[in-house]
Amino acid sequence: MAGLVGFAVHVLWIAAIVVLALGLGYVVANARQDRREAIDRHREDEERTA
Repeated sequence: MAGLVGFAVHVLWIAAIVVLALGLGYVVANARQDRREAIDRHREDEERTA
């Protein structure tokens, strides 16, 4: 019985780590996308004023 509980807890830990890794990857990708869009906007503004 204790082995089964231990296994269930182990599976939950792994699931939590996977969810956290996916969430962190999403946050990093979103930050890069936002930065890229800001740079593109800045370039477009410079091209319009020049």
